[in-house]
Amino acid sequence: MNPGGGPWTWKKVSVLHPPVSMEEGRRQCSGAIRSHVYRIFAFESSLYERCVGLSWCSACRRYVGGVVHVPRDEVLPDPLAGLVDEERSKLTRSEHRLLDHLDRLIRQGRWPGADLADPGNRPQRR
Repeated sequence: MNPGGGPWTWKKVSVLHPPVSMEEGRRQCSGAIRSHVYRIFAFESSLYERCVGLSWCSACRRYVGGVVHVPRDEVLPDPLAGLVDEERSKLTRSEHRLLDHLDRLIRQGRWPGADLADPGNRPQRR
């Protein structure tokens, strides 16, 4: 990521890959959209079901993010599970760092449950 801005900087947008532009007649980017949802509150918290959802495109380096509802009994995949607490904390404090890390996992083929089209790789309920 280029801290001064540039082609490899993530840009937060309100709509990822907007519908076809009337002027151009095509989408601005046809890259794959990836998503990740993670919990930000402890299981004991009444806010446990409020999670952060991120969706991004590696090709255009744009992303959307917001608070999403995930039922308490749904187990979410954790691509940060192998990290030490300090590194995990560092990544979750910065959307850009987290996106860089998640995007790298995908490019290296190390994304948990890489084939999400397979029903066996979808999030499970407790």
